[in-house]
Amino acid sequence: MPGSDARAEFLAGVRAELPLLLGVIPFGLIFGVLGLAASLPGWAVVASSSLIFGGASQVVFAQLWGAGTPPAVATATVGVVNLRHLLYSAAVAAYLRDLPWRWKLLLSYLLTDEAFAAAIGRLRDGPATPDRHWFLFGTGFTLWAGWQVSTVGGVLLGAAIPAAW
Repeated sequence: MPGSDARAEFLAGVRAELPLLLGVIPFGLIFGVLGLAASLPGWAVVASSSLIFGGASQVVFAQLWGAGTPPAVATATVGVVNLRHLLYSAAVAAYLRDLPWRWKLLLSYLLTDEAFAAAIGRLRDGPATPDRHWFLFGTGFTLWAGWQVSTVGGVLLGAAIPAAW
């Protein structure tokens, strides 16, 4: 991080996101188990948490995969479920307009429901500092890390559950 202001913004974003992990972690655990139950290999369940990175759309993907839906239909459906992220992008665009493209790409990847909810108040009502994007990065990275870890936990848990259950 370039300076102490960026570090402070990042850590404030982390703190803002942490309470939301109370709902995210159980959902990630459930998704890990659900993905295995849909006959996805464990590595694919974990990979989808990085590639798709959207809880609701990942659940839809796993259900469609388990039902044998053609890949093009599953991909299109996941895209439609994730269209709501366009609204989040539109809401934060004005606050991030001057950032380089690499930042915009990274933040767009991390911009989920929970990261948006934790960051929009800071972006809209906080001081317009040059480092405020680090707050959004803190919320998004915290959510991403919690989702990845909880998905892996769900895969490990799902693999340990007897098939008869």
